[in-house]
Amino acid sequence: MNFKALLIAANFAILTLGAQTTNLKKETFKVYGNCGMCKNKIENCLKENDGIVFRKYDIKGQMLEVKYDPKKITIKEIGQKVANVGYDNQYATASDENYNNLHQCCQYNRPATN
Repeated sequence: MNFKALLIAANFAILTLGAQTTNLKKETFKVYGNCGMCKNKIENCLKENDGIVFRKYDIKGQMLEVKYDPKKITIKEIGQKVANVGYDNQYATASDENYNNLHQCCQYNRPATN
């Protein structure tokens, strides 16, 4: 492959990547958690192959920021993934079993449910 063809292929790849990332959504939502162990568990339950390209949990503010591909996953599904590992959030509530399986230091004061 000559240099010109290589340059054209590289530009095409960059443009394609740019088009894919413009479809991402960014959301921040409340997730109950207490410590660094919570942060690791919350962030690690969200995988790139599920369409989540960025996740960051703020322990002090109890907020999770995510960037995701809405063609692969919804914000409610993200909330359910977090609830499945024991953390109540504004989109889903953890089962009692999943909450009770959290390490003692990770067991937060659960919000009242209706």
